[in-house]
Amino acid sequence: MMRRILIGMVLLPAVLMAQGVVRGQIYDQESGQALPGANVQLLGTLRGAVSDARGRFVIPNLPAGSYALRASMIGYRARQLERIVITAGEETTVTVRLKPTPIIMDPVVVSAGKTKQTLDQAPVSLSVVSSLEIRQRNATNIQEALETAPGVHFVGNQINIRGSTGYTFGAGNKVLLLLDGVPVYASDTGEFNWDMLPPLDIEQIEVLKGAGSTLWGASALGGVVNVLTKDADPDGRLLFSYTAGLYDKPWHEEWEWTEPWRLHYTREDISYSRRIGRVGGRISLGRFMTTGYTELGDAQKYNLTGKFDIQFGSGVKWTLYNAYSYINRGFFVQWKGPNDPYEVDPKNLNNHANTNQINTYTKLVIPISPRFAVNLRASLVRTLMGNQFGESSNFNPAYGEGAEIQADYIPRENHTVTAGVQLQHDAGSTKYFGDHKGYFLGPYLQNEWKMRNNLRLTTGFRYDRYQLVGGLKEDLFSPRIGLNWQPWPTTSIRASAGSGFRAATIIERFLELAIMNFKIVANPALKAESSWAYDLGLRQYINENWNVDLSFFDNEYWELIEAHMDLIRGQVQFRNIPRARIRGVEATTNFSYPWQWKNWPVLPSLQLTATAMDHEELTWHEPLTYRPKLIATLKAGLRVSRVQVQLDYRYASKVDAVKIYPINDRVPMKFWDVRLSYEWRKLSFRLGVQNLGQYNYAPMESNLLPMRTYTAGVQGEF
Repeated sequence: MMRRILIGMVLLPAVLMAQGVVRGQIYDQESGQALPGANVQLLGTLRGAVSDARGRFVIPNLPAGSYALRASMIGYRARQLERIVITAGEETTVTVRLKPTPIIMDPVVVSAGKTKQTLDQAPVSLSVVSSLEIRQRNATNIQEALETAPGVHFVGNQINIRGSTGYTFGAGNKVLLLLDGVPVYASDTGEFNWDMLPPLDIEQIEVLKGAGSTLWGASALGGVVNVLTKDADPDGRLLFSYTAGLYDKPWHEEWEWTEPWRLHYTREDISYSRRIGRVGGRISLGRFMTTGYTELGDAQKYNLTGKFDIQFGSGVKWTLYNAYSYINRGFFVQWKGPNDPYEVDPKNLNNHANTNQINTYTKLVIPISPRFAVNLRASLVRTLMGNQFGESSNFNPAYGEGAEIQADYIPRENHTVTAGVQLQHDAGSTKYFGDHKGYFLGPYLQNEWKMRNNLRLTTGFRYDRYQLVGGLKEDLFSPRIGLNWQPWPTTSIRASAGSGFRAATIIERFLELAIMNFKIVANPALKAESSWAYDLGLRQYINENWNVDLSFFDNEYWELIEAHMDLIRGQVQFRNIPRARIRGVEATTNFSYPWQWKNWPVLPSLQLTATAMDHEELTWHEPLTYRPKLIATLKAGLRVSRVQVQLDYRYASKVDAVKIYPINDRVPMKFWDVRLSYEWRKLSFRLGVQNLGQYNYAPMESNLLPMRTYTAGVQGEF
């Protein structure tokens, strides 16, 4: 054995020298300018590259053979070059020209299989929100960036993907939030910090619909949201953004509770990134200040993020990410009364809280060969809350510590195997729920088999052991199967069946707290909830500027965790619902039609999406709470030269069932937003009106969404 190793060490330099290299350059097809930051993949391998400031890229150490190369970039249509011939010991040079596109038709995603693939090849339903869309919406946080994503609906700050979560009073999201593939939920409450990073840092957001526990593990019961951050700019770039908002008077004069035009918010962000040789870095600062539009709606939020990487000559890449978030805000639990919807009971005016959160991860990618790579990850989420609900809460920091090792292997050209193991340890303590710790260990395996050039079969399996220290043990199994068939170049058919699970959070099991007129009662025997998600979808391109996506889904739930209200005793307790079901259909269409008018480029665009759901608790055959049966969005835009007008409409049907005031009248959501932008050199000026129709809507009892809001902003880069 030792002899073989020594021979291998001697021959390795010769083998590497005998391998080939691909060099190339990427240009804008219309302007001829070089494109920095474009992604390049050599299909059939795990190798890729990112173009530098001059649009150049290099992929070394490639065995001789014929390959296909795919180049993609946000704002451009992806292009694939076939039959790139690699000769041992020689360089192969290619030139790629990308055509600009207003709508991203087939982006590269990672959430479907933990490796890069195009959206059209995914066996599951996915939506992508690009950095361009986030910038156009003038979003101040991740939640605002996701508001018009297909199948997504918010109740308060809790995200619903196809109705998965409902509203559980801030605890127990049934969707997993990831930052660059790393879980970032608070380990004790399971809450999400939608303000954890400035919008300027986001490259794209991927929304996986349906159970995703086979690859992503705990909490991926109803879906996954993966926020991907930007890498360092090849040539150095300074980005900044300033946004201000002013709340209008309430619809009814008797609802006014403070001086007119006093209520406002501002958001300032600045980010600088640069790559020098093999070292890249990005540093961002952000601040959000608001008076709120209600009493206890005030907040001060600060962000500091840094992302650094080193790319070694052998293809090894090390990345370090750190983010610090500080939030001081009031808690508006419910209104004073229907005639005073923006005020609270005077005895609750001290309901403020501070939250300090640190997110950090480090990753190491080791490409052993063009067809085998190892990925290592370690992460930490530290959350500290204080002064909750007007009294000393004695919160200690909650820690979520994670580690993962993943191996990607292409044993043959038509097989891609992903295997790994994930470890997560969560701990939190306060006088309201005691001192508790839990962990899970989850090995997983997935195989993608390219049965033919247009047919892919994906199978996977994961086993998780969840252990509450000194308490409950649970074994959880998550199998998955998916199929993607492209019978014609313009048609993609997908079908999948997968399992998901979520163990109850520490706060759901053990919280004991009296708040307002209710007492929250602990339930240590709470079981983990699980699901099976079935999805059948079709993605059809009518032409290069118009596509349609249709999906039929059936999500089956066991031991669904929901908040149970005992209005007579004034008690709240988290309990399991033995069986529940959410099924329906989702349709999305994207359309654009570029043309010229008097030498001015004109670009109309349209996106329509609708998700119709039937949801039911299967024991008593009642609708699930806080879930509309229809959500729909319309996004229309018209761009003429440097001027753009956008119109958004968000609709949600009337909620059938709620918890606290079940007999009160409820209305559907009908929100119109309009924005006007003008680009001058490297600056973009924006004006907008949110809730143009001054519509009054409460997603949950006694909580109105903002009235009409006027916004203004400027963004730029240097």
